[in-house]
Amino acid sequence: MAILSGGITFTGKLGNLCAYKVKGSDKIIIRTKGGASKEQIKESPGFQRTRENNTEFAGCAYAAKAIRRQLFPLKHLADYNFTSTLTKLAKNIQLLDKVSDRGKRSIQLSHYGHLLEGFQLNQQNPFDSMLRHPVRCTVERETGSATITVPQLLPGLNLMLPWQYSFFRIIAIIGLVGDITCKKEDYSSIEKNGPPVTATTQWQSVTQPLDAQDLTLQLRDLHQLDDTKTILVGIGIEMGKPYSNKIIHPVKYAGAAKILATG
Repeated sequence: MAILSGGITFTGKLGNLCAYKVKGSDKIIIRTKGGASKEQIKESPGFQRTRENNTEFAGCAYAAKAIRRQLFPLKHLADYNFTSTLTKLAKNIQLLDKVSDRGKRSIQLSHYGHLLEGFQLNQQNPFDSMLRHPVRCTVERETGSATITVPQLLPGLNLMLPWQYSFFRIIAIIGLVGDITCKKEDYSSIEKNGPPVTATTQWQSVTQPLDAQDLTLQLRDLHQLDDTKTILVGIGIEMGKPYSNKIIHPVKYAGAAKILATG
């Protein structure tokens, strides 16, 4: 490893050299390419464990993608790319599979979906730091539905909104996520579930209380709900700005969301 200085500076690949910056430094680090070849990793018996790890990581990535797809209506409220955090959470669940062979372990959300509850889509302003009152949620698998009880929200007391916008509302989603299992030596044949269902309260002035109310969500297709599927419920606070007296538009990245419940 060397530090690049002088009149020639670059980052990226150049022949057998790779130049890059590291966080916390303005210097450019340069090193030669190294490591095993793709063919060695793919074929050599010495890289069996590496191949197993790579395959299982792909399964975790598929799980994160499936969860993220159901959270799509809340994605604009996130203040960071939470995909990598979801992938790590999926890996923790994968390690709980003590039956499957290494390299083929499943992400069994049907058994461990509760570990997703409370997952925050925000780092700077988490949902729980703004809505400081428990939000109750009842999930009924028999009917494929969920009821969220939103308490009375009083700005400045149990509702703290750091953004300077005129309106807010509560948004909720319900969707399905299936177990991620290894089939035919990989995880690529993952069944895709339908899009989530969304419900919202009416827009409310940030200076006025929001009355307590229930939000009821119903899955569109109960035929998809079987023992390998997990119901996922998410909730968010959405900020809005008026375009006219009748139209209020959500503001991107102003708000917060989390996974509220599973069932």
